[in-house]
Amino acid sequence: MASSGARRQFGRVDPFCLFMVLPLVLIAGILIWGGLAWVGVVVIVCAAIVVLIDSWTNRPLPFDVPEDDDYDYDPPDPRRRAY
Repeated sequence: MASSGARRQFGRVDPFCLFMVLPLVLIAGILIWGGLAWVGVVVIVCAAIVVLIDSWTNRPLPFDVPEDDDYDYDPPDPRRRAY
């Protein structure tokens, strides 16, 4: 986490993001090899945008989430009806 306490702009990339990005990169490679370089570059840019959005949504929170033991939770009274 940043020393200023601010939220970082990007976090870890989710491994499941690769299920979408790797086929896009493979298709882009085939397109570039087949002579459609501009289309391949557009597909690579789209794959990069997917990785950036995934990393941005997985950025860490600006505060620490307390453990479950830290909450002051009183369990409901079993004699009281819930309805």
